[in-house]
Amino acid sequence: MMQIKAKFDTDEGLNFIQQYYINQGLKKFGDDGKDAVDKELRQMLLRDCFTPKFVKDMFASERKKAQSAMMLLAEKQFQKTIKGRLVYQGNGTRE
Repeated sequence: MMQIKAKFDTDEGLNFIQQYYINQGLKKFGDDGKDAVDKELRQMLLRDCFTPKFVKDMFASERKKAQSAMMLLAEKQFQKTIKGRLVYQGNGTRE
């Protein structure tokens, strides 16, 4: 833990990256935010993480098994680029 602390410790204290939900992030970052969302979703699709489906085309059993996800946007501290992160809501995940 001390090695991690030493890596991120600055004169002002520890710095943490502010993450925004997609709606807030798109307002703040504009087109750069849209590009980050697009890049993250393309990466997930290329890695076959999931297959997108319209909810109206799903059976009730499929809807029950579906996972909720959130898209978060953050500005990387040193590169000043926008990073998109697709994360599953932890309380609903299953093995």
